Amino acid sequence: MCGIAGLLWRDGQRAGDATLVGAMCDALRHRGPDDEGVWADGPAAIGMRRLSIIDLAGGHQPIFNETGRIGVVMNGEIYNYRALREQLLARGHVLRTHSDTEVLVHLYEDYGEHLVEHLRGMFAFAIWDADRGTLLLGRDHFGIKPLYVAEGHGFVAFASELKALVAVGATSREIDGEALDLYLQLGYVPAPWSIFRDVRKLLPAHTLTIRRGESPRQRCYWQLPTGTVDPGGDVVAYVREALDDAVAAHLVADVPIAAFLSGGIDSSAVVSGMAGMGYASRAFTARYHGSGAEGTDEVPLARALANRYGLPLTVVDVEPAVQDLLSPICHALDEPLADESAVPTWILSQAVAASYKVVLAGTGGDELFGGYRRHRGLALADRWNRVPPLVRRGVSRLAQAIPEPRNGSLSITRLKRFVRAGNGTPVERYADFVGRLGPAEFTAVRPQGRGDRHTAHFGALGAPGTADGALRSALRIDYGCYLPDDILALSDRVSSAHSLEVRVPFVDVRLVERLFTLPDHYRIRGSVQKWVLREAVRPRLTPNHFTAPKRGFVGPTASWLRNEMRAVLEDELAAARMQRLGLFDVRAIGELLQAHTTRRANHESTLWALMVFSLWHGHYVEQQPAVPQLTVPRLAP
Repeated sequence: MCGIAGLLWRDGQRAGDATLVGAMCDALRHRGPDDEGVWADGPAAIGMRRLSIIDLAGGHQPIFNETGRIGVVMNGEIYNYRALREQLLARGHVLRTHSDTEVLVHLYEDYGEHLVEHLRGMFAFAIWDADRGTLLLGRDHFGIKPLYVAEGHGFVAFASELKALVAVGATSREIDGEALDLYLQLGYVPAPWSIFRDVRKLLPAHTLTIRRGESPRQRCYWQLPTGTVDPGGDVVAYVREALDDAVAAHLVADVPIAAFLSGGIDSSAVVSGMAGMGYASRAFTARYHGSGAEGTDEVPLARALANRYGLPLTVVDVEPAVQDLLSPICHALDEPLADESAVPTWILSQAVAASYKVVLAGTGGDELFGGYRRHRGLALADRWNRVPPLVRRGVSRLAQAIPEPRNGSLSITRLKRFVRAGNGTPVERYADFVGRLGPAEFTAVRPQGRGDRHTAHFGALGAPGTADGALRSALRIDYGCYLPDDILALSDRVSSAHSLEVRVPFVDVRLVERLFTLPDHYRIRGSVQKWVLREAVRPRLTPNHFTAPKRGFVGPTASWLRNEMRAVLEDELAAARMQRLGLFDVRAIGELLQAHTTRRANHESTLWALMVFSLWHGHYVEQQPAVPQLTVPRLAP
């Protein structure tokens, strides 16, 4: 894991500014405390901060080709770099290090922008070709690694994190209204938007080529496979072998690797796979405390698996007194990101980073195998929509009147969301399932916004797979925005704040290419979700792993907001504070807050999103950057 940054003067009249890019890299120091490097050539300058994981002594970046005229900086890991290195040597290339980054510059010599089609890994990179005056940016297939791009009057700047662009004044920091609407509904800002109007994220599986005198050109180099393919034979064994291959690929490193372990199937599958390969990794698990924590304890399951394989287990306590953590977490996240799992991820990452640089996680199993409740909800929605409209409207009115359970459960909230879903397409239903606010609620909270932007965005993401059916369309949407812009973005920023690299074997291009086209009945069979994955790892886990409820990697947020975190919630959402922001309806927010604290309704997701936005706004809009402003032309209005 590293942090990269750079700037290109597109008119070619100004020299690359190493001081400017050095200041951007300073803002990324947490991503790479081991090394730094900046190179300026002609109108360009590129730089990086490095966390040394492969070729600890020889992997200094930027890395150059044989002539020294093509240089590269990269954030991430190329898991098949050894095979690529051998191929390059056989073709006569001269490689001076054993770093995975070096293969990129030589692949570029052979394939140009098509080099990405040979890579298996997680990456964001920048290649400056001095002879051609070309800057090439690239991002991995699933957006595991981030890349922000700001284009202004005569320049293009890029960085692994938004804070590097903020630090040098490469953005006006004006909030994008469309992005804010999307955030309020989804809890995150999907690419290509960023929360700032003049900054965009490079989309996953895309490259961006920038040449003097030409408009920047984006190219999509990979898409999820289409169609349905039943591999035949022993499908359970086929899935098990594919998963083992992915886990093995993610163990390439010159430093020890730890593992996140909950009681869930996904992280348990990764840890048991590692153990089966003889990799005796230390596992880390979270234990929640405070109000509402009774139903969140997965330590017994994690301990049972660790004991089964003789692995050391560290239990990390997550206390509800996390007020002091919220501010640094919101700063680390770059953009407002309302995923409550940021808190345990922060605490776990801090604990792991005390002894390790790399940790494996079970992220991505739900997206590949249909593990979320909403995936099963799509199938149930087909039956629900066969009920006469008059009956459905009556049931919906009755559901809205049901009081929330006092234990903070979301069961009633989910019921209300399900019955309000209309007769639309599967994509429209899915948008309704995941949207945090109904149309009337959204309009009340943000009268100047539009609450349906996520529906249109989902339609574009799910369209290529309409022939695959409702479930596959939903999975495409998850891969297109929820996975990269919520789950992976959170994991990257929070772990990077502690100089820790998180690897995700389920989010592996070879694994997804093999398994995404599996027929849906291997994913959901009756009431059982992720059926084929469960069967694949059944011999490796304990019986209790298959009877435990799905909890997710979050604490008892609803209860915390009503009790231990109530003071910070009310402070951030105070009427005077919301009035100063000028983005939301003050009265509507007050009503949501009162309804939640009095247990008349569970509004934890919306209240958490508003609280996070307020904290983020204080860091990125109201405060001046910590690094002095440098002279960079403002972006076009």
